[in-house]
Amino acid sequence: MIRTRFALLMATATLVAAPLQGQTGRVTVDVGARNPATSPDGSTIAVSILGKVWTLPSSGGRASQVTQGLGWDRHPAWSPDGRFLAYSHWTSGGTDLVIRNMDTGLSRTVHHVPDEILQIDFDPAGENVYFIRQTSQYNAHLWRIPVQGGEEEQLTFTENWHEWSFALSPEGDEVLLETGRFEGNDLFVLGLEEKSAVRVTDTPEREMSVAWSADGRRHAYVITHNGIDRIMVETDGGAPREIDRRPFGQSELSFAPDGSLLMVNARLLYRLDAATGDSEALEFEADFVTAENPSDDLVIHNVRLFDAVGDEAVDNAYVVVRDGRIVRVGSGAIDPPDGVPTIDGAERTLMPSLMDNHYHYWAPHNGEDLLARGVTAVRDPGVAISDGMDYKDASRLGLLPAPDIYSSGPLIDGPGGYHPMVDVTIDDPAAAAPLVRALKAQGVDGLKAYFLLEPDVLAAVVAEAKVQGLPVTGHIGVRTSWSEAMDAGINGFSHVRVWRDFLAPEVQPDGRDGSLDSGRNRVARMQADWSDIDPESAEVQALIARMAETGTAIDPTIFIQKIEDDARPGFNLEQFSKAQQSFDRMKMFVRRSVEAGVPLLAGTDNVVLNDELETYAEADIPNAAILKAATINGARWIGHGDEFGTIEVGKRAHLMLIDGDPLEDVKVLRNVDLVVKDGVIVFRRGL
Repeated sequence: MIRTRFALLMATATLVAAPLQGQTGRVTVDVGARNPATSPDGSTIAVSILGKVWTLPSSGGRASQVTQGLGWDRHPAWSPDGRFLAYSHWTSGGTDLVIRNMDTGLSRTVHHVPDEILQIDFDPAGENVYFIRQTSQYNAHLWRIPVQGGEEEQLTFTENWHEWSFALSPEGDEVLLETGRFEGNDLFVLGLEEKSAVRVTDTPEREMSVAWSADGRRHAYVITHNGIDRIMVETDGGAPREIDRRPFGQSELSFAPDGSLLMVNARLLYRLDAATGDSEALEFEADFVTAENPSDDLVIHNVRLFDAVGDEAVDNAYVVVRDGRIVRVGSGAIDPPDGVPTIDGAERTLMPSLMDNHYHYWAPHNGEDLLARGVTAVRDPGVAISDGMDYKDASRLGLLPAPDIYSSGPLIDGPGGYHPMVDVTIDDPAAAAPLVRALKAQGVDGLKAYFLLEPDVLAAVVAEAKVQGLPVTGHIGVRTSWSEAMDAGINGFSHVRVWRDFLAPEVQPDGRDGSLDSGRNRVARMQADWSDIDPESAEVQALIARMAETGTAIDPTIFIQKIEDDARPGFNLEQFSKAQQSFDRMKMFVRRSVEAGVPLLAGTDNVVLNDELETYAEADIPNAAILKAATINGARWIGHGDEFGTIEVGKRAHLMLIDGDPLEDVKVLRNVDLVVKDGVIVFRRGL
């Protein structure tokens, strides 16, 4: 629960303020715990909460904030003597490995990387710090560096492989690692001197979040499958046994000095008896100090107004905002209320600010660039559940300058998925309902079904999602066809992969054995080989008609399928020709869908939204339809069309001022002069 909601003023060269309403005060949170670590004397737990490091008594209670300022701080680790606390400090410029003296409060940076530092630990002698460095979702490896600084040493190397968690032995000569690629993770013990590796597990499931007890007797880890986190403990080399199970919640483990286990599940903190499995909740409260809000009253006049209700603009218009909401819209002259900031739009275009309907919000510092481009809302269609909820909460509370984040949580995929960092696997239809309920309880706004789901499992996911009031989009078309998904009642599709509907089974990659790995299948990795699918055919037109009839939306992410000249060396002549033809046919498919009345949701898959919108224009989609695809259509899809997406009285004031007329040329959407979120100016240029 988040007790109060105030906003924190965040300033940069272009970002003016964070958006939420409130006053100077505090935000008290009792959820959001991550990365637990117990001090050597057992008295104190260090955790990260919404991007800051905190400490709290080992029994729970009031948390004390350790780190301050900009940046996202996480993965705390105690030195063996308890005097120092290491953590990672993540910014847009990379990550610092920081060591803080807990007696003096002084901190120093030991190491910097241009990407991410994840889990951290000291060796038993306190001479070296071990850490996971992640350079991409498929590359995360174990490193170490002397505490006093110096040359870092890489300890694991395999390309396109990941080790996301590790645990050092009490002697410091071995490390327990989770390691894997696509299909799953297994556990190994690595000898640090001779680099020998001994397999600990060999299962089709995913083992993760490893821990090694201080007496060396126990290993602990999490197995995740079918929407359940199972806590496993192996004692004295014996067979592992399950001591606890919870609904999927990105569980994390660490041993306390007394041999008990600290567990985070669904961002809540627990203590487990490693022998019996008995558990107790460790409740906590953390108070974030917040700064005074900027004004959320505003008048913007002398503008060309495109309200996204109709298809035309109105000249010489004005909008009045009070307490973050639109209270008046009109045309002609206006006498602004006394004391209210007033902006002369100088005949620029005022329109609703934008929504990117396919943006994976995987880094907390991405918000500033998005706001500066006029994006004040994103639909995140796939993120590690705890990260996604952290970023959503931090944005909502004004602790992070960012758009509103509407999160789908993890990709719901079948076994052998391609994105283990951000998915949850399920192959039993009976497991669908509990998983959907668990994700809803953690705060998701919708769901994302992925391409290895079998039809019966997808149908079960969609059925429970309807009960829970969650819309579902699908990046499917491999194991389940679009027609089968619409039979189940799916609400939308991501990308335009339609093999299952139109191609013979023998020519379709089905995802097994890495057949959809981009290194092996360059043309078909994200979408499909549309060179064998005619978007004007009766079969395709029938699919489009059914989408229109059922209101099934599409976010096609067309731009990312365009093969630029500098990418040609990666394709042979036949592949490049097919890719070009496929791109043209995908654009035609999207155009015909819009003409038939299929709701179009503009999304990027993490490129610049303007590129996607301009690609729609290349496909001869009308500009008014393009603007609605990036404003009201997405708001409606997530069930918030009455809150934002158009400029109407009563709605939240999410606005942008554009130099030019986007109804004439959508390229002018790059000319952003002003962005307003909930009545607060979050970006301005030249006014």
